[in-house]
Amino acid sequence: MSTPDDVARIGPGPFAVLLGFCVVRADEDGAHIEADPGPEHLNGGGIVHGGYLGALLDSTTGWAVHARVPAGVAAPHVQISVQYVRAAVGGVTLVCRGRCVSAGRRVASAEAEITQGDRVIARAVTSHAVLGTGPIVR
Repeated sequence: MSTPDDVARIGPGPFAVLLGFCVVRADEDGAHIEADPGPEHLNGGGIVHGGYLGALLDSTTGWAVHARVPAGVAAPHVQISVQYVRAAVGGVTLVCRGRCVSAGRRVASAEAEITQGDRVIARAVTSHAVLGTGPIVR
C-alpha cells in the first residue's frame, strides 16, 4: 500500500487534479487510479472523450513507473500506444490499473487498463526514459 510520502512524491500533479484523478494506490506493485467523468469530460457524441481516457492511462503508467525508480529520478513518457476497446459513459467511475513491466537504468516500460464496471474500456503500453542516476528498484 502507498504511503503518504509515496503519493506526494509521484503525484497527483495539478493536471491530474484538474481532471479529477484519484490515486488509490501507487507502489512497487503498480498503480490504481480512479476517475469519475462528468459532463465536461464528454465529447460531442455524449461519451467520455478519448483524450480523457488517454490522460488517465498516461497518468497511471507514469505513477507505476515512478513508484519503481528511485526518488528524484525522472521517467517521462517517450511513447504511448492506446487501444480503445469500447465507449465509456459519463457519471460512472473509471478504474485504471497499471504496472511497471521493467525499469532499467535508461528505459522503463509499463502497461495499464481502464475498466468501467466489468467492461474493459481501453489499454495502453508505454515506454519511459529514465533520467538520473542511482540504483533501480526492481
